[in-house]
Amino acid sequence: MSKEVRVIIVVFLGIFGIHKFIDKDYKMGIIYLFTGGLFGIGWIIDIFKELSRKENNKDKSLMSKENLNMINEGKLPNIVVSNINLSKDEICFYLDIGYTFKDKIITTGYTGKNNGFSIKIMKGLTYRIGGSGGKVIRESERTTYKGIIYITNKRVIYTSTNECFDRTFDKITSVVEAKDGIIVQIGSSLYSIILNTHSEFIKVFNMVKNGNYELKS
Repeated sequence: MSKEVRVIIVVFLGIFGIHKFIDKDYKMGIIYLFTGGLFGIGWIIDIFKELSRKENNKDKSLMSKENLNMINEGKLPNIVVSNINLSKDEICFYLDIGYTFKDKIITTGYTGKNNGFSIKIMKGLTYRIGGSGGKVIRESERTTYKGIIYITNKRVIYTSTNECFDRTFDKITSVVEAKDGIIVQIGSSLYSIILNTHSEFIKVFNMVKNGNYELKS
């Protein structure tokens, strides 16, 4: 969903909690529905949040359409890279933006017999209205870390501000394609990476690992 569509939904339907239902936050959606967007306060806060939210750039890819078409035809492109050091006979076949993430459970409000509730104003700041002792409402908050993943004829490399690895193919236990990315297992460590071109990554990985490919002429 684009930012523009999201803003329209929050502005015109947010008072009924429609954006909460879209986010599958059903508890807050019901609370918004029966309290008029937390008596308008939560709705106004959500509007400002959406207006200030940066456009998500995760849909952008570093892989050109030409290179993606080659990969899907069983050929591997020779990609010039400048931000990692390759050995003399090392060739890069794939690179793209990937995101690792960490999820944590946070308290966003309260509901219960006392009709009291809390509004999350910003990270670490919650405004409490009404009584106390109600049922705690918790949400999962995700923090993402941008990185770049590479496949060469010798190794797989992932660089980011959070998690990194640099492993030859024989050191990688498994690579599994997920709905919106890949899961890389190296020994006992798992790396979940959100990747737009995950299908092409899997194809390149398997072709290079098995030596079943031809280079761009």
